[in-house]
Amino acid sequence: MNDAFADGEYSGSVSREFIARALDAYKTYKADKEQLISRIRDNELFYRASYIQSGYRLNSELVCDTPFIFSAIENARAAAIDSYPAPNILEREPDGSRTAELLSKIVPAQLDISEFKRVYKENMRSKLKFGTAVYGVFYNELTGNIDIRAVDILDIYVDMHLSDIQDSQFLFISAAVENDLLRERYAEHAHLFSGNAEVETLCQSYTLKNRSSVLDCYYKKTDGTLHMIKFCHNTVISATEDMDGYENGIYAHRQYPVVFDVLYPVEHCPFGFGMIDIGKPSQVEINKLDRAVTENIMCGAKPRYLAKRSGGVDEEEFKDVSRNIVHYEGEPDALRPIDNTSLNEYYLTHREYKKDELKEILANRDFQQGATNSGVTAASAIETLRQSGEKRSRAIINDTYDSYKKIVIMMLELMRQFFDDERTYRVTDELGRKSFAGFDKSRMFKKVWGDDGLEWRSLYFDVDIVPQHESPYSRETANNTIMSFWQNGLFEPASSEAAVTALKNMSFDGKEQLIDDIQRLSQRSGGLVAVDISGGDKNSG
Repeated sequence: MNDAFADGEYSGSVSREFIARALDAYKTYKADKEQLISRIRDNELFYRASYIQSGYRLNSELVCDTPFIFSAIENARAAAIDSYPAPNILEREPDGSRTAELLSKIVPAQLDISEFKRVYKENMRSKLKFGTAVYGVFYNELTGNIDIRAVDILDIYVDMHLSDIQDSQFLFISAAVENDLLRERYAEHAHLFSGNAEVETLCQSYTLKNRSSVLDCYYKKTDGTLHMIKFCHNTVISATEDMDGYENGIYAHRQYPVVFDVLYPVEHCPFGFGMIDIGKPSQVEINKLDRAVTENIMCGAKPRYLAKRSGGVDEEEFKDVSRNIVHYEGEPDALRPIDNTSLNEYYLTHREYKKDELKEILANRDFQQGATNSGVTAASAIETLRQSGEKRSRAIINDTYDSYKKIVIMMLELMRQFFDDERTYRVTDELGRKSFAGFDKSRMFKKVWGDDGLEWRSLYFDVDIVPQHESPYSRETANNTIMSFWQNGLFEPASSEAAVTALKNMSFDGKEQLIDDIQRLSQRSGGLVAVDISGGDKNSG
């Protein structure tokens, strides 16, 4: 780093006017986000109330908070985990076919190293609850690895009037960092790192001792390069424009290193809304009905009495159910029971209607959990109902896959930029056999002749998503399909053409691999030589 901060006052490459503009933008973004933060906190408190209660308080205030929304969110999250994505890297030109095949094997291994699955599970709950999940894709200079993190939606600030965050003039990420670490890395600003950090959480704001609030400001210059300024107490403590090696910006892909995964979009806003937002009104009404119904039942189950003040009834003896005789002075009618009005059947029916309404709103119907109430008992029929009712779930997962593609593409570009030395990955083939594969960034380039002679040019790739369905029923269905082919003799060399023709008109995961296996088996037996999956068949005698 250049000695731009030695005098304690910034005098680096970034103009003071630009720094002031960045800080003003941060204030604007933060103010525009206050309403969203308030809504998120209100939703979080409502969500927690469904499973965290301070006692039942039956004697004072009856609490009836049925966790329907909690159940719906967890079921949708489980469906997303069942369809955990796996990347298939495709070449855009013939020269990239070998590299694409290698990347299809090592990218899942790199995602495991980056602990993406843990982040995926964490962010999926945030997406369903609040409508937005944020993934951060960073290169860690200390470890030399790619970090994929779940960025707290309260810690990120962008232009709230744009749908695409890449169009925002600035992007800010705040963090509370230990003072000792900051003093060690930015010794020239040690005097700044002595206080406590104010932290925003889903429930409230609180103070973290011995930490300082650090603000990372990402911005794109007019030439498209991506840079970052790091602030603490509105003071610049580092800027990539002053660092050697960052003349072309932080990342060669020139994108903000975050990906937003939105559940239900809001027009002209990068943040969306979630299942709590759409289900809360119906849930509140159900809670009120539950409270009224429960109070009515309790009043009927435990008789109450009217007593004259001058009736002379001994209350202690009356409340003691073990006594056969209760003494009193006064008239015989000094104590009489309070009649309890039974609840009209209409109110119970209305409550059931509201429950069905909430299930419809949240797309969390009974048969999606394998339950039916209409006499359907066959497993195949239940599965058909479940699949037909999961349209919204599949749409949510497909949107997540779109975000996943962006994450993988961003990871590929970081590998192209930073993986100078060869790295070894443990990979697994289709048969589950383990092996090792080496990779460095030279494989993502090709040599071509240009105006200045031999040049290195980048190979670009597309990302296809292969869902890793973990449903036992899905696995059973796929296994039964293969067994049916075997029992009907379609794996025989003479039936290879018929088998491939049948598979071409079927739809299930792993179809392409099965076609490829049948073709190889046929070639070994001197039957079918090759079949074009996309077009006509090519046969040999």
